[in-house]
Amino acid sequence: MHDRTATIDQFLTATAARQPIPGGGSVAALAGALAAAIGEMVLSYSIGKRDLASHEPQLKSIAHDLHRARDLLLQLMVEDQLAYAALSAIKKLPADSPERADRLPAAVVTCIRGPQAIGATAVAILELCDRCVEIVNHYLLSDLAVCAELAMATVRSAIYNCRVNLVELSEPADRASIEQSMKELSSHGLQLIQRIVPRIWARHESSK
Repeated sequence: MHDRTATIDQFLTATAARQPIPGGGSVAALAGALAAAIGEMVLSYSIGKRDLASHEPQLKSIAHDLHRARDLLLQLMVEDQLAYAALSAIKKLPADSPERADRLPAAVVTCIRGPQAIGATAVAILELCDRCVEIVNHYLLSDLAVCAELAMATVRSAIYNCRVNLVELSEPADRASIEQSMKELSSHGLQLIQRIVPRIWARHESSK
């Protein structure tokens, strides 16, 4: 499934099959892309509305950034599968193979960097949600909530996929650095989702 143009059914069938890819990292990336897409829909229904005209430059900027996030996450979805396939191939080499020893460290790092980027992109989506709660079309607030919740799920899922590969790193300092970055991503994402959702529903109630 190293193809971002695969149908939803093809991707789900491949994910459900007894095979390693697509796996958790790719699924996390797709969830993040869905978050960005539903966020873009919210912006599409907000741009061009007369009562939101004063916010139009900001709305267009956010829509542009969400589109870029969606595109990036689809690319990361493919790269995650390629990275894991490469790692699996290297692990099949004889344990005492010089080639295995040379290639394994970089392959492990690549399998971690992908989910790191997925998580960071999902946090960026949350930041975009945070910027637009008060200025989007109020009829689309529930969709914005879906965007935020999917983005937070992507953050958490990406962190899981980073941590599962940490044991493969030979350098304790590298493990500690990545662990710290994951903690920071998780903390920032949690702060954002806890700030976004109450504001969404407060605005929803006030707009009735």
